[in-house]
Amino acid sequence: MTEQKKTIAMPEMIDFDLPILDMNDAPVTGEDGAMMRIGEACVNSLMAAIPDDKSDGVQKLKRYNLARKIKGSSDDEDYPTVHLSSKQKTLILGQAEQIWSVLIYSRIHEALEGSVDDEEE
Repeated sequence: MTEQKKTIAMPEMIDFDLPILDMNDAPVTGEDGAMMRIGEACVNSLMAAIPDDKSDGVQKLKRYNLARKIKGSSDDEDYPTVHLSSKQKTLILGQAEQIWSVLIYSRIHEALEGSVDDEEE
């Protein structure tokens, strides 16, 4: 009798220091000329005050703790590469969907899930 090994999905490493790219794959810059990073957009998504937000305190603490994880060291201007679970990705994408334009949301989705392709129905 052979033993079956159970496969456990490991959280994926995400590089949050990657720049957000425009439709021509050029880095998006803010008014100050600084490149906008995936980490910045994700942290802003998690920390955003959304009208009619029904999140309880526990959910808000999860968002805060995840934002801190993505932000990394307060002394470092670069965003780290960190492990994210599928639940953490879902949390970020749910928030990002509510506050960002199509471009920024799509670039966040692409960074977290690896693709923005959608099959035509």
